[in-house]
Amino acid sequence: MTKIETFAEAAPAHEVVPPTLGLSTEDRDALLGIQSRQQKTADEIVELNRNVGAQQAELKRILDQIATLTQRIEELQNAAPVASPAPAASSPPVRTTSKPAKRDVRPSKPQGPVSVGGAPLTAEPSTEQR
Repeated sequence: MTKIETFAEAAPAHEVVPPTLGLSTEDRDALLGIQSRQQKTADEIVELNRNVGAQQAELKRILDQIATLTQRIEELQNAAPVASPAPAASSPPVRTTSKPAKRDVRPSKPQGPVSVGGAPLTAEPSTEQR
């Protein structure tokens, strides 16, 4: 049990109201206010402890799930190598022959008039038209 839990459980035992006969009205009011805040704080601590307990239980549940999933993953990984030969047989054959080297093919020189710079080509006048 933590110190906070011990304090929270022991708080009700300290509820004995000290004699207030010799205190002024102002002091009595201050003392009652302090005792009221003390009780409220003790109740809040008890509630916080409940919340912490619930969170710890949830964390344990999540950790158990992680352990189960990890175990399943390991089982699947260990079972995978046994089933792997079947997909390898259906893979396409690998081509190991080399390709012939490409020859550098240059276009032949054009015959006839060639346009340079986008100028329109006009046919040379034939000897008959001169």
